[in-house]
Amino acid sequence: MHTLFDFISNVNAMQYGLALFFILGFIIFYEILKPKPFEGLLKSAADDVKFIKAQRKETSVQLIKKIALAPMYILFYLAAVPVLFVQGFSIPLGKGIATVTSAGWSPVRAYFTGSRKAKKAQGNDPGQQTNRL
Repeated sequence: MHTLFDFISNVNAMQYGLALFFILGFIIFYEILKPKPFEGLLKSAADDVKFIKAQRKETSVQLIKKIALAPMYILFYLAAVPVLFVQGFSIPLGKGIATVTSAGWSPVRAYFTGSRKAKKAQGNDPGQQTNRL
């Protein structure tokens, strides 16, 4: 661990491992406290095995096709990450540049920034005299 990346990666891996360890430990502890430990867990596993065996051959073929396409999904994701990264930076940057370079005053901008309320408050100054007929 010579770099910050190595340190953070190691810490995150330890946190992930500890989280899994504590979840597994809780399940085992919870099952031990039951009157018949692991009975429900074994029954659930047996039901899952029956369900998998009951699946037709076509469903298995579709599953194999999806598993075979997994590397293509990974490549698509890896190709999309730089594009999404650039998009994520360009949109806020573009909005910031548009705000800085846009024309001075507009009614909508004045309304949302509160300039309208400030002008109204200045007009209703109690020290001002008004001529009423």
